[in-house]
Amino acid sequence: MTTLRPVVLALSAVFVLAACGDKDEKKSPSQVLAKVNDAEITVHQLNFVLGQNPQAQANQKQQVFDQLVDQELLVQKAGELKLDREPNILQAIEAAKRQILAQAAAERVIGKPSDSSKTAIDEFYAKNPYLFAERKSYEFVMFALDAKSYSDAIAKELDSAITPAQVKSILEAEKVQFESNEAARTAEQLPMPMLDKFAALNVGDILALKEGEKMVLLQLKASHAAPVSPADAEPMIKRYLLANNAQTQAVAKMKTLRDAAKIEYLQRFASAPAVAAPSAESASASNESIKAGLKGLK
Repeated sequence: MTTLRPVVLALSAVFVLAACGDKDEKKSPSQVLAKVNDAEITVHQLNFVLGQNPQAQANQKQQVFDQLVDQELLVQKAGELKLDREPNILQAIEAAKRQILAQAAAERVIGKPSDSSKTAIDEFYAKNPYLFAERKSYEFVMFALDAKSYSDAIAKELDSAITPAQVKSILEAEKVQFESNEAARTAEQLPMPMLDKFAALNVGDILALKEGEKMVLLQLKASHAAPVSPADAEPMIKRYLLANNAQTQAVAKMKTLRDAAKIEYLQRFASAPAVAAPSAESASASNESIKAGLKGLK
């Protein structure tokens, strides 16, 4: 029962939403592809599922059709078991419906961001030399330690360390527990706002980055020039700007909706800061794509 419940929840949600549109619709015999007990599966249902997966191959049509039949059997069984009356399942169905409606409204209200102009692409290329014209690949020796054990005194000692062995010696002398390994990173895999600092590193130099409760010391082992030409960079920049523009546009539209609505919080939680629509600049700066350069947008 436990392992089947997520399946039933998902299928019930799909069934409820599909039933809303099909309840009063009369189907012609040519639309009906299969009958499962007293229910019918139509060509519209099959085409909808196939449309959700454009990558599906033509020879997978029967497989998807069979899955629709299995889905209908499970939905009917859910009805027999009166699962649609259980509070947690009703909540799951309502949550799925709300998510679908919210997504549809977002697509309608926010719309699709326009492609960036050639001028904007060229400007982005020129303003980010360390991602493109002066791009490098880096080899680091990484030391991860508890942030609480890292002090100004240790940082000062590490200023004189130019080899991994010297770093290890200093940390061990201070009785600091750490883990070390080597890692290779390209510019787009590093925090974008810090690329100038990485580019200025000499072999042996150390950059300290706080990650949660950990302090990560990156000691440069080697770096190599790996420039990207404007032509090769253009598709990547287009995707990056499109994603960034979409987020900026979404923030602006949601701010408009919030400003026009009457919203009253009857309770707030200690872990949640006061809700305020961020500016386009702050939203852009908080974007994960920006934090990690262009990682994931290649």
